[in-house]
Amino acid sequence: MLVEIFITMLILALVAAALNKYPKISGIVTFFASLIPFLVVISWSQDIGLSFPQFLKFFTLEKSLNYNIGIATFMLKITPLGWFFLLLLASAFPMAILFSITFIKKNAGGFYAAMITSMIGSMGILLAQDILSFYMFWEIMSWSILALVMRSHDKKAIMSYLSFGVLSAMLILLGIMLLYSETGTFVFSEMGFMANNTTLIALSLLVSGFAVKGVLVPMHVWAPYVYSRSEEPFVAFLSGGLSKLGYFAMILFMYSVVGISVLNSWGTFRDVSIFGYTLAFIGALTAFIGTVLAIMQDDLRKLLAYSSIGQLGYIAIGIGIGTPLAMTGALFQALNHTFFKSALFLAAGAVYYRTGKWKISELGGLGYKMPFTFLAVLFAIFALAGIPITSGFAAKWLLYEAAIQKKFLFITPIMLIAGVGAFLYSYKILYGVFLGEPRHNVKEAPLSQLAAMWLLVLPLIIFLIFPGWFVDLTSPILKWYGLMPISHTPYTITTSLAAYNTLAVILALIGGLILAFALYFSKPQKVVPHTDNYLAGEPPELYEHISMHAASKYYEPFDEVFYPFFKRGAEMCWMAILKFVKILGEGARAIYTGIVNDYSIYILIFFLLLVGWWLIW
Repeated sequence: MLVEIFITMLILALVAAALNKYPKISGIVTFFASLIPFLVVISWSQDIGLSFPQFLKFFTLEKSLNYNIGIATFMLKITPLGWFFLLLLASAFPMAILFSITFIKKNAGGFYAAMITSMIGSMGILLAQDILSFYMFWEIMSWSILALVMRSHDKKAIMSYLSFGVLSAMLILLGIMLLYSETGTFVFSEMGFMANNTTLIALSLLVSGFAVKGVLVPMHVWAPYVYSRSEEPFVAFLSGGLSKLGYFAMILFMYSVVGISVLNSWGTFRDVSIFGYTLAFIGALTAFIGTVLAIMQDDLRKLLAYSSIGQLGYIAIGIGIGTPLAMTGALFQALNHTFFKSALFLAAGAVYYRTGKWKISELGGLGYKMPFTFLAVLFAIFALAGIPITSGFAAKWLLYEAAIQKKFLFITPIMLIAGVGAFLYSYKILYGVFLGEPRHNVKEAPLSQLAAMWLLVLPLIIFLIFPGWFVDLTSPILKWYGLMPISHTPYTITTSLAAYNTLAVILALIGGLILAFALYFSKPQKVVPHTDNYLAGEPPELYEHISMHAASKYYEPFDEVFYPFFKRGAEMCWMAILKFVKILGEGARAIYTGIVNDYSIYILIFFLLLVGWWLIW
């Protein structure tokens, strides 16, 4: 049955491509194809110890599958970790397709075919139980992304993704070769490792390769170009879904393939492996750098791109620490990021669809014209910023407590600063795009686009009320790794330091809102002119032109302080490496001239050196 699932999706990809002249029909076909992975997730829920309503279970799937291609045997199997990440991708994928039905108009067949292929590759990665299957599906996924990036026709976006994609593939391939040289097998379950330098180098290469997809610093520089130039439905799936595959692979190889005992044998710091602590520290730097760069952006797409980089850094922190509390927080952040970041990128696409603008300073007041889009963004922003009561707060609170428990004096403050910074760029989105002066007389987004955004927001609302339900989703993963799930009820999460009760927080918030409204309406209100409010009562005649749009030179003092430190960033380091590689290439080109006489001279020189060495020896 599992083979039939892959074949069906592949056939639907070909059908979508064949219907290129009929974009809406092609989109509808792809939407039905996008539901298949979600049905697969539901069907496997009982196999990993979770129960979903029986009426959602449409078919029965085998837990594992072995298949032969030539002399190689490929192994697929559902695991709790693979199931969880498949749930994330299978939830984001249909929403991106639903949104694209009205958004994608040019070469829609190619877009939908590449999207389905990327999902096929992702499913294979999450089910792979051997290195060959993993790498084959990883390349299918990567080349599908490249096809979608090429639709942007932007040279920087294409070359940056291609360059880092090739770098990622080389790092992963080198790591795989070293692992095979150590164990003599491609099967994950048959690999046994010694804590030696070869294993350390192999794991470092693999994690570095996966960091490209996870956009960890300094492997992040391709993302702002790709995220800000590609089509929004694809970017929503890339940021919200496909980026998680890098973190899935980190967990898989660090804790399943290599194992925690090998990690710890290389040295520990406060009961956390040095390797894990290094990953957590890089994750904290990623959260901080991504946040600061997001605050400086005026382009809405680039702001969301750097925001996504920063928010993904929190996942690396939890994976690096590796305790039950940290892993739960990392997985919770992965789930939240899937939904709030996908919703925000789709909302940005809806704004562009109606206004044709990307710059925040050219937008404003859209909340009055696009109220349902604004409300979806509001819920997503609350979760992103980790405002208390939201599911985003619960995830980051777990990560903060995990870092505090280990007394990580560098990681914890960086996380807190990054968390505060998220409020700054979140407010920039809300006020600069949706509040302030109305600048565009537009209509609300199309119904399919609104449906996609709100279906992504819905899980954020559910886990806001029932965070314990999320812990239920992660419990099979922790048990699979021999860890104890954290204590919880549907409304509460309890740790050794504190307890978070969403029911109490919600009731307190409702009480506060009732009191605030009572005070507000207790006295007659006076409508104040916008200029009076903005200029604090000063007559506007005293001033020359003053922009009434808050996004004009937003946070300019902040930019003046931080920009000098970020002027020479990771991108310049990579450009220096590129320049060095070009010099080596030009030197090699001078040697490999393609002229037979030159090669004859090289052979003669080599022969003379060989004879001379033999005589001396």
